[in-house]
Amino acid sequence: MPLKDPSTTSARHRLLAAVVRAAKPLFRLHLALYEHELARSPFPRGERRTSLEGPEPVRLLFVGSIAVEGFGVLDHALTTASQTARLVGSTRRRGVTWDEVSSPVLTAATAARADLPGAPADAAVVLLGICDVLLATSGTAWEADLRRLVASVRESAGPDCPVVFAGIPPMAEFRPIPPVAGRLLTHQIGRLNAVTARVARTTPGASWVPFPEWRSEGLYHQELLSWSTMHRRWGQAIAPAVAGAIAPALKAARRAQSPESRTLSVRVGLNAKA
Repeated sequence: MPLKDPSTTSARHRLLAAVVRAAKPLFRLHLALYEHELARSPFPRGERRTSLEGPEPVRLLFVGSIAVEGFGVLDHALTTASQTARLVGSTRRRGVTWDEVSSPVLTAATAARADLPGAPADAAVVLLGICDVLLATSGTAWEADLRRLVASVRESAGPDCPVVFAGIPPMAEFRPIPPVAGRLLTHQIGRLNAVTARVARTTPGASWVPFPEWRSEGLYHQELLSWSTMHRRWGQAIAPAVAGAIAPALKAARRAQSPESRTLSVRVGLNAKA
């Protein structure tokens, strides 16, 4: 089902936006609970590995929160970022190197102001939104922050760098919470996802990937959410979009390196000298 943009629809959505603003104290409470959960939850240990061997490595940039940090898993290879990179490399039959700009509490506003690595990238993947949901960030502010982030990414990674936005997960469904809070969080998630999809549609070289279907067998073990499975499925959903986004640039590079292209270049040079 296509996303509807709440900012341009009925009075009901405007009313719900007003309710979200009025419910900011409730959102702040859930933010505090989220931060408490972060403090006692597992994250990967040891040094991050941000390269995979192979010819002509693809260069990626990941900007995000728990999907990049690896909430709930103990190995950096199990994070959404690492699994996305591995799948992209497998699809394109290349090595992969990547940079990560991340924090468990990273917001779009903070990411837009962050110092990015400054290295060229074949694609950037943005996995943000959880903290913006809990901060009750408005759709207007969220859109402005995402557009600033795209500009920052392209200033750092290259003006034609494709940007893949990942949808915010249905976090209200992952833990038992009161129904009223669940409805508010679900509305806020849908609101920000709709804005992100619009930013992707109206930004050349950008795309949006919704969070994958998660209500299926294997995601829970002894009634606990399997975060390793979640990261894997998230990566499986994102990787095809990334592989597709970098395909035109890779084809252009292959054409530039082909014998026919080099021969033509030599001929053009000789003609210029003549």
